[in-house]
Amino acid sequence: MEKKIPFFKKIIISIKDLDKYYLLISEKVMRSIIYLLELMIIFTIIVSGIITYKMNNIIDEASQYVVNNFPNFIINKEGLKLDNEGAYKIDNIENLNIKIIIDDEAEEVNIYEQQIEEHKGSIILLLKNKIVVIVEGNKMETNYDNLLKSNGIESITKDDIISIFNDNRVQINSAIYISVFGTTYIVYTVSTVIDALALSLLVIIISKMAKISIKYSQALTIGISSLTLPIIINLIYTCMNLINGFYMDHFQVMYALISYVYVVAVILIMRSDLIKKKQLIKATIEVKKLEKNMEEKEEKEENKENKEQENNKENNNNGSEKKLDDVKRKTKRKEGPEPQANIEGGK
Repeated sequence: MEKKIPFFKKIIISIKDLDKYYLLISEKVMRSIIYLLELMIIFTIIVSGIITYKMNNIIDEASQYVVNNFPNFIINKEGLKLDNEGAYKIDNIENLNIKIIIDDEAEEVNIYEQQIEEHKGSIILLLKNKIVVIVEGNKMETNYDNLLKSNGIESITKDDIISIFNDNRVQINSAIYISVFGTTYIVYTVSTVIDALALSLLVIIISKMAKISIKYSQALTIGISSLTLPIIINLIYTCMNLINGFYMDHFQVMYALISYVYVVAVILIMRSDLIKKKQLIKATIEVKKLEKNMEEKEEKEENKENKEQENNKENNNNGSEKKLDDVKRKTKRKEGPEPQANIEGGK
């Protein structure tokens, strides 16, 4: 029965025990795929948590800013309506790299596409029919109609929105987390699967060059396992980037190089083990041949000794018979000739 390798043990083997990759490729490829999906779930849980935390802080400070600086407005079944005419833009919120745009005439985000691209921070857009929040490239949209129906109300004013954010913070954070989790998991998982497929082809090519026979399922397992450390490093980098804006040039190049090094190292170790096994098999065959020759030699010597013993025994038997005949002859000589019959006396 196939023995299942625990998840965290797979992580350890994939990162530092390259000589034990044979344990990983001995499993079914489906378990390697499940391992990758589980790894990406952990990745997404952490990243989504940080993004949600940041968005929560942004909403917190933005709502306070709304209280002090926003114009009065109303949102009803007809959409957003400002007391003042024209769009209202704010991009100088203290301690926040955030831009807020309120436009009761614009219906789509693409109207402000250029401003979104130029602005390096977060953006909140209150458009005619929906609210859009963009943080670190992650976009969350909510229609006013859904917002009104979910709260069982017909209209929302400036004061109502502040109350909604304050009174429904758990629900808002949950909605943000679920939305971010789904988007992040799909994007990062698809990207990682593509990387794994590319690495599996690299494994096939290098194994051919190294003259090692590897099935594609095994090559895919090696590709997935070699991505373990890059995924963990990418998680750390992404968290640092979200928390304090840390950025590293050519990070993706380093990400790819680490996985390439793992693939090459694993193939070389497998080739070395294969050579050692061949040498061991060859040595075993030589030892068996030597043992067989020794056995044959010992058998010949034993047969020779047995033959000599039989010859000696036969010679001894012949010698004994000869001695017995000699003794009989000597005995007859001592007794003298047999008396002849007195022929004359008989006459």
